Amino acid sequence: PVPAPPCSARNCGSRGPSGQMPPEVVPTGATDQELLSDNSVLKTCGTEDLARSALEVLNDALVSGELSLAGRDMIEDALCKTLKAIGRFATLKGLLPTRVSALPIRIVDLSGNTIFAHLGSQETAASGKATLKRRAETVQLVVQFVRVSTEAQVVKLDDCRLQGLTHDKDDVIEQEIIRLVKKFGVAKQSRYTSEVSLAGNRFSAEFLKKIVEGAYWERARHPDKENMPKLILDLSRNRIQDPMRVLEEMRAGRTAGGPIDVASVDDPADVREKALIQVNLRDQRDRSESPGKDAGRRPLMEHLKQDRERHNHSRQDRGGSPPPQRRSPRRSRSRTPPPRYSRSPSDRGGRGRQASLSRSYSRRRSNSGRAGGGVRGGRRSRGRDVGRPSGRGPGGGGARRGREQSRSADGGR
Repeated sequence: PVPAPPCSARNCGSRGPSGQMPPEVVPTGATDQELLSDNSVLKTCGTEDLARSALEVLNDALVSGELSLAGRDMIEDALCKTLKAIGRFATLKGLLPTRVSALPIRIVDLSGNTIFAHLGSQETAASGKATLKRRAETVQLVVQFVRVSTEAQVVKLDDCRLQGLTHDKDDVIEQEIIRLVKKFGVAKQSRYTSEVSLAGNRFSAEFLKKIVEGAYWERARHPDKENMPKLILDLSRNRIQDPMRVLEEMRAGRTAGGPIDVASVDDPADVREKALIQVNLRDQRDRSESPGKDAGRRPLMEHLKQDRERHNHSRQDRGGSPPPQRRSPRRSRSRTPPPRYSRSPSDRGGRGRQASLSRSYSRRRSNSGRAGGGVRGGRRSRGRDVGRPSGRGPGGGGARRGREQSRSADGGR
């Protein structure tokens, strides 16, 4: 549900049938300490620091006519509490005596604060849809506060992370923001915004078309045709692809209502003077902030080579020793283990007979020589000495006995 505005039927301080003010309303001459000690204020803010900050913002706005929370980087919850506290302080001060009363504030600047937290790819998931209604309450509260509780003609919501979702009539974010460019109030108390800034957000071309159409047709029905209220709309630094094409389509009448008198801030002065809506569409951003592949960057190897040469020259100028030469990287060994049993010397990589004998081959050769036949005898009896000791350990006599037996065999032959 849409949250109640700071001035509602319950707490706006409207007079009863007897003409007396409700007992909850403090006279206009209440001090700041009395306002801060009010239980409803502490319940709304949660902390005294937040309540004191909201009261300072309201007091400054009453003097200058500009309510500014710009650049405070407030999250949604803190921003909601601050706006509700400002409305509550205004009620306690007696500045909103009736339901149609509004604060004498001409400019509302909430730039640099988080109004809507987009969930990215999870926005269309079940969890994103379940929490969308709650997360959209901040946007609804901001729009309701501007339209109902102030006389704002200039609204600034720059860099507030605003972004459309479905881009249709059910898109709660876009529909709420479009309400800022439509008529406030009824009858003689109706008013329009003259400037709305949404720079630095993430709106697309569909939103540009809808908000311009809504602003134009709302003002085209104004009874005073000679002095129709104009609008300056700032949509720079958003994600609008080919914005000039969208403007040309609206000028040509490719809309549901017909041609729209809209101009860009880059158009000539006479065109902008005649247009009912002026739009700033400069510096549109792509979805990716990283530069493209053809951005003219140097290759990585060339970049590293030039940095290395520059570093060497700087060391030589300082009289330092040249940098040590880098060793060539070791050749990685193959993870595939060699065969366990080999009948001949290894001949890998075309190395021929110069390759070293494998361990298993030399072991079998010593065993065959110890058997009493020498090399030839060992080759003949290769199949019979499978189960015999290997010549090592306590049963075999070691490699020395094998060599002695081989010499005796050669001498006897």
